[in-house]
Amino acid sequence: MFTEYKTANPFSWFRIVILGLLCISPFLSAAQKNDTVYLLNGDKITGEIKKYENGRLKLSTEGMSVIYIEYDKIKTMHSGKYYELVKKSGFSYYGSIVKSDSAACIGVAIANDTVNEAILDIVEITKINRVFWKKFYGSVDLGANYYKSTKTVQLYFDGVLNYRGRKDLLTLAIDLFYSQQNFTDSAVISEKYDIGLQYSHFFQGKFWMGLATKVQKNTELDLDYRYQVGVGAGYDIVHTNPIRFYFMGGVLANREKPTDSVNASTNFEGLVSMKFTWMQYRHPKINISTDVSYYPSLSVQGRHRLEYNLSTKFEVFRDFFLGLSFYDDFDSKPSGGGPALNDWSVVFTVGYTF
Repeated sequence: MFTEYKTANPFSWFRIVILGLLCISPFLSAAQKNDTVYLLNGDKITGEIKKYENGRLKLSTEGMSVIYIEYDKIKTMHSGKYYELVKKSGFSYYGSIVKSDSAACIGVAIANDTVNEAILDIVEITKINRVFWKKFYGSVDLGANYYKSTKTVQLYFDGVLNYRGRKDLLTLAIDLFYSQQNFTDSAVISEKYDIGLQYSHFFQGKFWMGLATKVQKNTELDLDYRYQVGVGAGYDIVHTNPIRFYFMGGVLANREKPTDSVNASTNFEGLVSMKFTWMQYRHPKINISTDVSYYPSLSVQGRHRLEYNLSTKFEVFRDFFLGLSFYDDFDSKPSGGGPALNDWSVVFTVGYTF
């Protein structure tokens, strides 16, 4: 007597695996959203803590999608995940969040100890993600203007992409501006772009250091291109929930060529920079950022450059913004040998933050 053995259909195994994944996926999803936020009014909300910054907690929930909770509404929180928590002083903790018995406080579980901290003294809580793509965040802004009287078209793009590690930040910033004024038999084109890549390492406290490289072009300043690389250090003068104000200094080397010459030159510059940001995360969200950078030349006597930027954004609906951007660039001695030059512009923008 022979016993017949049937080979299993591979598609049946595929169906079993898919069915199993469908069965356990609700449990996996629920397991991710097991963080708890206790409010001062006695309510309790369960979800997944995404981020806390500028006095506002971002919480992903099952029934209400993503919600935002102001710091003055929170009694305490609990989460077994791993976070970086930054205080106003610049000091950072790395650990999980545990429920505190004190109102408006959280416990931070670090090693074999638990530290109690007031929520008001915490300026940032960031989950240390183990998934690569979850560490990215940034924004994109687009602008366009048309002036019928002068037949001028202006296009603007500004994009920032950040990758945040435990103590490191990698930032790619792209700023493009194009203007074309049409005449009967010709057109005048102006171009400006700044493409930069910066790496920053944060120390315990308010100090940080970084390396940066940038490519620039500005036809209004008679600059065909400038390749730049530098090193610098920064210090957070003020870092609270709505405000950040920092100072940075460094040295740079650049290679630049004017538009009316075939020869390029190598220059060395110092850098003194300050940046101020103010954010309101209550509806409507408002984001105001301004910075100024001064570049005294170390190789060309009497030359100095100045770059100023101002950006204001107003949220019209979730994560979409209307904005106004302004820049002003000045060069006292352009590399082409011409007189001092200045370039500025105002642009209206539509943007998205992710």
